Amino acid sequence: MTTGREALAAAVVDGRLFAIGGFDGGNHLSTVEAFDPQTGVWAAVAPMPTARQNARAAVLGGKIYVVGGTNGAYLATVEVYDPATNAWSQAPPMSTARYGPGVAALGGKIYAAGGFNNTPLSSVEVFDPQTNAWTPLAPMSTARDSFAMAAVQGKLYAMGGFASGSSLATAEAFDPQQNRWEAVAPMAQERCSFAAAAI
Repeated sequence: MTTGREALAAAVVDGRLFAIGGFDGGNHLSTVEAFDPQTGVWAAVAPMPTARQNARAAVLGGKIYVVGGTNGAYLATVEVYDPATNAWSQAPPMSTARYGPGVAALGGKIYAAGGFNNTPLSSVEVFDPQTNAWTPLAPMSTARDSFAMAAVQGKLYAMGGFASGSSLATAEAFDPQQNRWEAVAPMAQERCSFAAAAI
């Protein structure tokens, strides 16, 4: 990348990989760059309005939703990037500010789970672009932050993370049809602040 960054958000739209915000060791970043595998080149795009690290991103309707994070304060902020116009807009904030939440798109909605706000969170909420509002859902069985979440075959999987002073190997799955979480097999190794993807 052209900018070194940690604790960034990432998303893929129209065959390009976007690296969003993060921390450079001294500053929270608002800069965004996109990698085009056809050219093998990173190029800067419009920066986020809010500099932050440990936000998460998900793609819905060809747009990138960047959710939560911190810039010295825990954020409920949600900002939306449209690659067609190279412009950002505001979406309604979450009801709970979240650092390091799990975020994923499923069934035309954006889900935000867990994260940290003075303590690890188990609460979950969902954004419906049709109503332009966030709604609470059943909480996870385990409060966790800095974990990974991905959508697979109609369910959300939350895995790993950090809570009670240690990294986690536990994982659980959410069924949006039943608004219920259930435990699944744990990972072989505890991990937090890692990446996961569905393929």
